[in-house]
Amino acid sequence: MAMYAYRCPHCREIGVTFPIGTAPGAVACPDCGAAAVRVFSAPMLTRTPSAVSAQIRRAERSAAEPEVVTSLPRRRAAGPVAVHPATSRLPRP
Repeated sequence: MAMYAYRCPHCREIGVTFPIGTAPGAVACPDCGAAAVRVFSAPMLTRTPSAVSAQIRRAERSAAEPEVVTSLPRRRAAGPVAVHPATSRLPRP
């Protein structure tokens, strides 16, 4: 189902839901009964951030052709561990 916009010449703009490709050129206004004509607008498309789209492409490529590794990845250097104040009250072994 898709939402289509119609503009009544007397009242307001209304939104009506129809199956895709079956929307008529005009519908009756629910308020006054006049013929509301269809308004064409840009589709509601969103742009995916480049980091997200790169991750999606990498996942799709990996599903079809998994990368073969010959060694384990390098470990990151361990930094200082943050200590939460509530952990100081826990019993020590």
